[in-house]
Amino acid sequence: MQFTDDMRNELVRDFRTEFGVSEPTATMATGLFLTIAVSMPRAQAQDEFQKAVMQMVAQGESWAKELVQAMLGKDLPGYRATYQRAITSGQDPATELAREHTLPAAAAAEVVTLLTSGTGVSTAKPGADQGQQEMPSGRPFLADVTCRDGVVKVTVDPRATVPSAIVRTDDKTGPSADAVRDSTVSLKGDRLTVNVPDIDGVGGVTQIISTGRGGTHVYQSAGTVYGSVTGVTIDRNGNMTIGGVSGGAVSSPIEVLVTLPAGSGVKVDSHNANLEVDGPLAALRMDTHNGHVLAGVVGKAQIDGHNGHYTFEAIQTSVDIDSHNGHAVIGSYSGSDARVIIHNGSLQLSVTPRATGRIDARSHNGSIHLRGTQGRHDLEVRTSTRNGSVIK
Repeated sequence: MQFTDDMRNELVRDFRTEFGVSEPTATMATGLFLTIAVSMPRAQAQDEFQKAVMQMVAQGESWAKELVQAMLGKDLPGYRATYQRAITSGQDPATELAREHTLPAAAAAEVVTLLTSGTGVSTAKPGADQGQQEMPSGRPFLADVTCRDGVVKVTVDPRATVPSAIVRTDDKTGPSADAVRDSTVSLKGDRLTVNVPDIDGVGGVTQIISTGRGGTHVYQSAGTVYGSVTGVTIDRNGNMTIGGVSGGAVSSPIEVLVTLPAGSGVKVDSHNANLEVDGPLAALRMDTHNGHVLAGVVGKAQIDGHNGHYTFEAIQTSVDIDSHNGHAVIGSYSGSDARVIIHNGSLQLSVTPRATGRIDARSHNGSIHLRGTQGRHDLEVRTSTRNGSVIK
């Protein structure tokens, strides 16, 4: 098909009228679209045009950036509604945006980035009085997450003004996919609540207890296994495995992806789910059986666990850890109240000059290694271990 100058000029005017872009941008967009449309049907050309524009954005073309921003601004209300429906039903927002609005995957990802970077998207379920209220900016929130298995990943984004959450899994069908579909996300006041229902099946927990000259060491891993979990195995080295797996298939893990504004906190209730935090967090509370914690800078941390490893880059205010089997590592402690009790496991804690008050570290089988406490008369340090060493 041949395009006349009149057709080109009309398409330029259409781009300018519909999206409000400059004439140079409209001209570039027209040229790209007509080049693509020569060799394929119009409907297919539209999809290829959007993909090509996103490639131009990735390459830093200013006209493409202007066009994409204008297109997103025009369609933003519809995209926002789709985004809200997706996160409240536990679906992947990018996938739903691509499906409902026929967006290329790259464009859908760009929309998600836009909606989660301070545009005021509410993650609450639609209600009779919602949609009328604007959330204040710069406000801290609490993410209250219930997730039995999988991993909870929390990102603190200083650009965000409201929290958001996505519940996902790689499975398309099966127990994990069912749990994701039945998950709920709601925002009420300053609390973001995420509830992932339990997965039917057996929580496959393998625990290895190794005893030797170095004391008792406990290693464990947890997953979701569908079949039976039976048996106790002791090998010739004295390693004991509890809960061997017989039969069944392994389900892909569930991921809860939470984004929080600066100054926010998180509370997680899990059985086997791990918690990973990227960015400074004001407060962290974890109630778990077999979950691990990996975090950077945290103001106040409290963990009630049974089997797990708990690692922090820094604790600024206080820490309270009570666990049966596990290890705790705190790279930098500047608080005024530290209590770490681990029955079988070790503790490593480095104290900064800013730390004050009490440090209570106890273990039954395991070592305690404290740095920065020598000669600190302003600290009340109490340590005890039955089978292990204390190094200060």
